[in-house]
Amino acid sequence: MKLSFLKSAVALVTCGLIAFGVGQVQADEQKLPSGTPYDQIGQKIEDYYKKNEKTSAGMVTTIVDKDGQTIYQKNFGYMDKEKKLAVDDNSVFEWGSVTKLTVWISVMQLWEEGKIDFNTDIKDYLPKDFLKGKLKFDKPITMLDLMNHRAGFDEAELYMGTDKSLGQVLKKQPIFQSHEPGTTTAYSNYGTALAGYIVERISGQKFADYVHKHIFQPLGMNHTALLPDLSDNAYVAKKRKSEKAYDAEGKLIGEADFPYAFYPAGRAAGTLVDLKKFAQALLQKKRLFNRAETWASLYSASHTFPESDVPINAHGFWNVGTYKDRVLLGHSGNTSGFTSQLSLDLKSGVAMVILTNQLYEHNYTVKIPEMIFGKTEKTSDKTKTALRPGFYLPVRTINHGPMKINRLFPQLTIYLDKHSKKLEENYWEVDTLQGKARIVSPITDYIQRSSLELVMDYGTVALWGLALLYTVLSLLIGLLLKIYRLIFKKKSKKPASFVWSIWHYVVSGLTLVSAFVLIFAFSQGLGESLTLPVMLFAALLPLLFIGGILPLFLKGHFSVRGGKKFLTYLTSTSALIVVCNILYWSLYQWWLI
Repeated sequence: MKLSFLKSAVALVTCGLIAFGVGQVQADEQKLPSGTPYDQIGQKIEDYYKKNEKTSAGMVTTIVDKDGQTIYQKNFGYMDKEKKLAVDDNSVFEWGSVTKLTVWISVMQLWEEGKIDFNTDIKDYLPKDFLKGKLKFDKPITMLDLMNHRAGFDEAELYMGTDKSLGQVLKKQPIFQSHEPGTTTAYSNYGTALAGYIVERISGQKFADYVHKHIFQPLGMNHTALLPDLSDNAYVAKKRKSEKAYDAEGKLIGEADFPYAFYPAGRAAGTLVDLKKFAQALLQKKRLFNRAETWASLYSASHTFPESDVPINAHGFWNVGTYKDRVLLGHSGNTSGFTSQLSLDLKSGVAMVILTNQLYEHNYTVKIPEMIFGKTEKTSDKTKTALRPGFYLPVRTINHGPMKINRLFPQLTIYLDKHSKKLEENYWEVDTLQGKARIVSPITDYIQRSSLELVMDYGTVALWGLALLYTVLSLLIGLLLKIYRLIFKKKSKKPASFVWSIWHYVVSGLTLVSAFVLIFAFSQGLGESLTLPVMLFAALLPLLFIGGILPLFLKGHFSVRGGKKFLTYLTSTSALIVVCNILYWSLYQWWLI
């Protein structure tokens, strides 16, 4: 009897321990990677939204797991704050560069079918001489280079009208290759669009048609458009017209109706429900591919940090968060009035989507992922110590044509040292490239600039400034002297010849005009709006050059000595300094806009 009781007691305790263990495991499984329980994340997000509501517009977010469970989903704010048009499940948001994932999924599908080889020169997939005049290096560009954004292309503004095919736009695009393929990372809209065109060439379908047939339709994404004018989905096109966009502070920036930008690298627009279906398929590894091996290849590292197995990129999916035991893969996106984020934690089996109708929104797209996945790793002190202090320029910039002058701005050429707050934004490592220090990070590498490069860039512009200062002072002083002589009826002891006076005022005037054109150019920003000021620079170039050297041929007509002779040298030099700047910065190349 005692033995039977003892056995029963042991069995009862054992069952209790097992039940407790199972319950504990289940409890652990109901926590997000950050440690926040599933049932508490919603309140955290909602509290955070209330705290930042005054600077917000519209925002939607969802969190899902690998079992298809929706952990949390909610709509916040307004698609039109002025009309109080609230965000709902039918609201349409622009994906921005999250659209690029449709390009890379399409490429992987064709790879699975054996129609694309990652290591083949992409010229084999393009029309003959398609990239003629755009390539600096003989080394082949592969599809893997495009996926890793390591083809060496400069940054480019890629706008596509509805009357042009993708091939026509890419063929005519003024793009240049500044770095050898496979050596540097520089986020590239052009490279992604080029991959989209290769999908067209191989599949025999327009890119948007291919994506609808092979991605959107299989996933039931019935409210997502992709074409530049959104005409491939009537619902999205109509809905988008009623919505507005705001800046990062929640202030209206207008209709934000920019239908032609960056197709197919950043044009998709649709509902949260549709993008959620896409994220779930990526997380669960379902429907988009026929073989499990394709999913494994997709998420394997295709580019890593130096001397590390930590991925920077996985076949087009960026590292969007580095942790000790895992990385997040996914993509962020920005358009002229929307910001988006899609993140996949494949280890824990959790995915997140955030969509806002705010330009460069960083409040929610940074903080909410921290609530879900935890805070990312920071670069080690050892790596920071190895950094060479100095000025660094991102590889993702423009090195050819008139727009390269933008590298003068602080947001592009930045001074970095081991204590710089700029470096806290991303996980990064340090190595060298051709003897120059390089910061390796997702999206773009940063390469240290030499003293000579800095002197050339800022020195030429400084001389331009001095030339303009001299021009303004000479014209102002000349005017004041004329007024003085007129008032007091004084005559110049050595009046300049009529020819000299005309030359001086015309050349000074043209030099002064160059300043106004430059100011006008910067006020226009990048893109086709720069065409007019650059054409004006092209016209000023020969006029200033001729004006600058004219004194060499008109010595007899000038008849100047002393102070006037000195002014002649200064006026000529000022004109030629402007000429040198126009040439150095390629400000005359209006055809490259």
